[in-house]
Amino acid sequence: MRPALLLSLIIVAGCSADSAEQRLRQYFALPAGVSSDTLALSAAILQQLHPGTPEEQIAATLRSRGVGSDSLSQYYPPTDSDTGIVRVEHDSRGPNIVVTSYGVRLVFDSNRKLSDVRVSEWLTGP
Repeated sequence: MRPALLLSLIIVAGCSADSAEQRLRQYFALPAGVSSDTLALSAAILQQLHPGTPEEQIAATLRSRGVGSDSLSQYYPPTDSDTGIVRVEHDSRGPNIVVTSYGVRLVFDSNRKLSDVRVSEWLTGP
């Protein structure tokens, strides 16, 4: 009986909400109805940040929403390329066995105005 109870607790802990996804939704003000798949997240983030928005304004928006305020997220602005990156890492203190982290590519045009968003996710675990 005890092994079954332990297995049940492990399964429940592994299926609980992922803090990285919750923070991703917070940082980009995504509505709850947006699907968790990367294409839906990309489209929703592009709608929130608006194509044509200058990079400086996006950086300020991300800062005001908490990106970079902890060790679990960071914004890397474009340097010699057209792409800025937002990393949203999993919280290793959480109960999940398999965790998700996100990378959000913010693609800017030659005038450093937002032209596209691409979300990637990766899983880590035992």
